[in-house]
Amino acid sequence: MADRLSSRRSSYWATGALCGTVAALSATGDIIFDLFDGSTAIAVGGGTAVLIGGLAWYHSAHAQPGTAVAQPAARGVVRHELPSTAPWVGRRTLLDGLLATLRDVPAPTGGTLSVGLSHSQSKIVAVHGAPGTGKTTLALNAAHRVKDDYPDGQLHLALRGDGDEPMTSADALEELLLRLGVARADIPARVADRAARLRTLTNDLRLLMVLDNAHNAEQVRPLLPVGAGCAVLITSRRALSVGDVARPPVHVSLPNEDDALSVLAHWAGEERIAADLATALRITRFCGRLPLALHIVGSKLRNRPDLSLAQMRARLEDERERLRELSRSDSSLEACLGFSHRELSEPTRAAFDLIASLPAGRLTDWHFASVLESRRTAVEACDELVEVSLMEADGGGEADRGYRVHDLIRVYAAEQYDRLPPDDRRQLEARLVRALRDAVVHLAASRAPELAAEVSTERVAGLDRSSAAAWVSGEQKRLEWAIGRGRSLGMDTEAAEIGEALSYFLNDITLPSGAADWLFSAPSGARPRVRRSLRRARATMALAEGAPDTALSLLVSDDTETEERPDAVDRARDEMVVAAAHAAKRDFRDALRHITGAVDGLRTAGDSWHVLNSLEKLGEFQRWRGKPELAERSQREALRLAEQTGDLRACARLRRTLAETLGYLRRPVEAAPLLEEAIHDFRVLNDRRWEGASLYALGKIYRLLGRRDEALDCYRRAEEIFGPMGERHWVGRVMNARIRVLAGMGDLEAARETAGSAIEIFRQLGDEMWVAHTQRDVGWLHLKAGRPAEALGPLTHAVEVTERAGDAYANAMARHLRGVAHRDLSRPAEAHADFDAALSVYRSGDYAWNEAAVVHDVVRALRAEGRSEEAAALETGTAAANPLFTGMHGRNGAEAVPDED
Repeated sequence: MADRLSSRRSSYWATGALCGTVAALSATGDIIFDLFDGSTAIAVGGGTAVLIGGLAWYHSAHAQPGTAVAQPAARGVVRHELPSTAPWVGRRTLLDGLLATLRDVPAPTGGTLSVGLSHSQSKIVAVHGAPGTGKTTLALNAAHRVKDDYPDGQLHLALRGDGDEPMTSADALEELLLRLGVARADIPARVADRAARLRTLTNDLRLLMVLDNAHNAEQVRPLLPVGAGCAVLITSRRALSVGDVARPPVHVSLPNEDDALSVLAHWAGEERIAADLATALRITRFCGRLPLALHIVGSKLRNRPDLSLAQMRARLEDERERLRELSRSDSSLEACLGFSHRELSEPTRAAFDLIASLPAGRLTDWHFASVLESRRTAVEACDELVEVSLMEADGGGEADRGYRVHDLIRVYAAEQYDRLPPDDRRQLEARLVRALRDAVVHLAASRAPELAAEVSTERVAGLDRSSAAAWVSGEQKRLEWAIGRGRSLGMDTEAAEIGEALSYFLNDITLPSGAADWLFSAPSGARPRVRRSLRRARATMALAEGAPDTALSLLVSDDTETEERPDAVDRARDEMVVAAAHAAKRDFRDALRHITGAVDGLRTAGDSWHVLNSLEKLGEFQRWRGKPELAERSQREALRLAEQTGDLRACARLRRTLAETLGYLRRPVEAAPLLEEAIHDFRVLNDRRWEGASLYALGKIYRLLGRRDEALDCYRRAEEIFGPMGERHWVGRVMNARIRVLAGMGDLEAARETAGSAIEIFRQLGDEMWVAHTQRDVGWLHLKAGRPAEALGPLTHAVEVTERAGDAYANAMARHLRGVAHRDLSRPAEAHADFDAALSVYRSGDYAWNEAAVVHDVVRALRAEGRSEEAAALETGTAAANPLFTGMHGRNGAEAVPDED
């Protein structure tokens, strides 16, 4: 404060002295020439002027010599020091925001200097982001565009914050003062005095400063002006806060795909990129959309016309070689990342490098705590990594705090991990394998209660069982890594227990074909419970891969060792898989028998998770066997149990299953909202396969509601999901569902073509049942076109296949339509045999709509045979017993869309 006051007094004295000289010369001149004549008056006047001028000089020189010299120097030397920079491509919002802030330059007040930064009038903008995102390029582009708004100068100072020896505040201040015209001998020794001098010099200037690559806030804070006409742009890898005057830091994030392509095109050439956009897009993804990487690759392409985009893509495909490719003579991504990496504390660096070497995925504090063995240390490590922009926060509140690591940073850190001593790596990896084992076993205990005693709650703090499925799904690849690495480290027991726990989440993950034998193999010393669970997992996976006989052989083999004999719970869980295997073999009678036994056994044991899963299957088998009302009861109970567990995926899956049953029961109004909710939940879970299956089911419900355009839209969206996934079975099912909608809209030709495509897919897959389902619809298309003779072949095929399988409902549908064909071909005996068989199924279950539809065709047949009295009696009796019958007046099965009014 005293320095500022002294500075101002000196300024006032100098100004006063100068004014005094002028005033003295003018005020005394008249008096002197009145008293003296000629040369005497001139001599006296000159002496007076010299005397007054000398006094003025004396006061000016001795009041504050440094300021008296420096102030004119600052005004006299205008510095334009902005270095040239690459153009800023894309991400216009970032640049426009900086320009709007920097162009609003008020006139300097030249008033009293503020005491601290909290009262500063200068604009101070901190720009931060990960290495290579373009912070400096953004800042310099903005500075160049607004330089005319700062006529007193633009200063650029590289603070070397990304190097091993960042510039000190004292050295930075000395450099700035020298540039502002202060002689080196007049620069104070203390940092505080240098900072005060800088503020004094810049207080009434319009000056722009770019402080590039700042290390931290302490380095920058003394360098900041406070005058209203000044602005400071600070770039840093950290999100700096330099006082209340600082605006929220500007985060330089990655460009989107379009902007990334623009960056690549700028450096490689617009025409070259436009000629092969698909390959260029692949290159941007290999570069992780990182501007520095895109700059390097683009420059290489520009300098090498002989290097094609396809060749460059091939050079970038190998993840471990990619960093070597992303370098050139004047810049290197590895060097750029190395500064931040070396700055990390040793524990943080080791943990980060190990975690980076794992399969990629979302990170949380838990991952770091698992390696560092302390949640507090883990939180500090995560904060450190985020601060230097090697990691980016991703998620909501504290409970769900997560992080992302850019792919190129992850690759770099993984390479550094390989350089650790082998013993250090083994120690870290063993720690993480144990942590992953504890976590997945703890979460699996919500589905297999016997696992609850395997892990103490202290070792799994922060893991919520209600989100077990989501956690396991997200950690699947790392759990697979833990199984393999555990075996390599001699931790066979831990590896087997990870596999056992993982087996309870097979509905929530997708495993590659052939992975089961490796993931679920049991070491010789594994406990009986673990061995049985792993065997059941292999059977379940064999079933998923279309090998039901292999699944059955695994579960029904005679065990000679007493310790291998399953208890009641294990037997019931095995029965669930056996039932599914019989269903896959199209033996629904045995499937229903086995699943009923499983439900009874699991209820007795109180195994609620497996009860709800077995009830879901029981409902499906009951529906296929012609008992939809029992299916609804089973599935509603399963849904209630799922809601009690809080498992979002199980709830969504059961809503879908229940909605399908409600469709069979002709209650589409109840089914539609269940499916819409399921689709939303699967989207939240990022479960594309089940989202597609739910869209398929919703399309069928919309068809029953007469909303055919919406049904087709659902089928289109479902096919767009299943097609790229290679799910040909589901693509075929979607095509099958489309047949009735197209026919109902009058486009029989499109319906026939769709049926042909569906049958071809199912034949290639060897799926006899779905070939039969589609042949049934082909037969109906012939009926609708007035060709009953051509309908008999495909309908008979459908009847025979569904009868062998025990699919009573599908068999009844096929028999009903074949009865219509026989009727129209004047074969009454065959027609009534098929109608009676269909009615027998529909009357044994809650199929009032289907029963009414068949009776209408029977009535029409009786009248064609001249049996009018029987027809009338049947009409009267059915109308009295089934109100739906009257609403279908005049319905003809040869024309109406099956199961649609």
